Amino acid sequence: MKLLRPVGKWIFRVALLISLMTALVAAPVPGGDEIRVKSIHERVEVSTDDGATWTLARTNQIVQAGDRVRTGPFSRATLLAVPGATFSYPELTEVKILPPTGPGTGPGLHIFRGLLSIFYRDRPERIRTVSPAGVAGVKGTEFVIAVDAQGGTTLYVIDGEVEFTNAHGALKLTSGEFAVLEASAVPVRAAGPVPNNLVAWANNLLQWAFYYPAVLDPRDLALTADETQALGGSLAAYQAGDLPGALSGLGTLPPASEAGRIYRAALLLSVGKSEESSAMLSQLEQANTSERGGRLATALHQQIATVKREPVLPPKAPELTTELLAASYFEQSLARGDATLQRALDLAKRAASNSPQFGFAWVRVAELEFSFGRTDKAVEALDKGLTLSPRNAQALALKGFLLAAQNKPRQALEWFDRAIATDPSLANAWLGRGLCRIRRGDVKEGREDLLLAAALEPRRAQLRSYLGKAFGDAGDKKRALHELELAKQLD
Repeated sequence: MKLLRPVGKWIFRVALLISLMTALVAAPVPGGDEIRVKSIHERVEVSTDDGATWTLARTNQIVQAGDRVRTGPFSRATLLAVPGATFSYPELTEVKILPPTGPGTGPGLHIFRGLLSIFYRDRPERIRTVSPAGVAGVKGTEFVIAVDAQGGTTLYVIDGEVEFTNAHGALKLTSGEFAVLEASAVPVRAAGPVPNNLVAWANNLLQWAFYYPAVLDPRDLALTADETQALGGSLAAYQAGDLPGALSGLGTLPPASEAGRIYRAALLLSVGKSEESSAMLSQLEQANTSERGGRLATALHQQIATVKREPVLPPKAPELTTELLAASYFEQSLARGDATLQRALDLAKRAASNSPQFGFAWVRVAELEFSFGRTDKAVEALDKGLTLSPRNAQALALKGFLLAAQNKPRQALEWFDRAIATDPSLANAWLGRGLCRIRRGDVKEGREDLLLAAALEPRRAQLRSYLGKAFGDAGDKKRALHELELAKQLD
């Protein structure tokens, strides 16, 4: 299976090793309708009095019917409804928990504004979503619903079937279909071949759920002394691997310098704001940008295209550390066997040699060494990366995979927990923890983690494959085959 995301063949090898160490115990899907806040990124708030007052949400906090949950700027959240449903949403989204409508039904969500991604693996018609334009009844498995400031609703069905109703009529949408809906009109399916490239359109809609590895080396920016001082707190967080902290420390005022704009564009990628980042980079490329600034902007553009699986020209003679790392991910994304993987590793090693104090480069070397099964070299590079960037969630997760490969699941779980605490939106951390939990016999909790991993990055085939295996080993062949088929479509 091809790599859809530049995350490293090491995950495939370690995850396979973990799954082979034990057989999953067949278990029924758990019952109940409890909803918990599972993933909190930046500022997520809960109101228990219908929006009159708000308090910061806590991980694993149970939310009841009537409670509201909202996200602040550059924030995201994931709710888990037991059994088998997740609700993920990005910044500036507000939802309200709705009670079941009767026997055999589950809770619902009222989305007031923003975007909601539903990843559903329970019985049909148990979950409903309400927007100002009407009600979406879930008969399938996955869809995205977006509500604008005027209450207009866009509904896109990724997989399965959704029936949308309001006072004027009903509309049934199936996989790959979408509609723009208004409360004052009959629901109508979008006409014509729009969008022309549905995969690219879906990727843009779900861009906030994409993981963009950091490639920008601050040394390449050639910041002035004044710029370095002004960005001091943000740069310190960035070097430590804390990308959300680096973005928060940047402030809200737009940077005036070319280097400052490039740095902000790179940080916006860390929260999935690829369109905003790409627009800033395009402005730089079209303006009277310096040669260095143009090369950095091009490298970041290449990274965006690589992650989103968009057409991208191969890099030309990369020299800067940023260019070398972006080229490394590009080579890996080609997925043409060990030859491209070796080129990716060679580029990563050049990046680490160029900038030996740049922790992200060493972590990149570590994951690629692990791809070839060279555990000792991977550990050596990762230790350097963690020393330089102790808050790098991807590095913490990689440490967990290394320990799991060494048959140390208990220690591995500790590192996966640290990675999740550092960045709850990192799917790799949930994947690793889920596999380790399953190996230790915690089948229910492990499958829940795998479900969350797939919900956090729904466009990633690898996560679907492992979720499918979990369903299959639990005796749920129908769901297992469905996940594997979706994985094939994504790949």
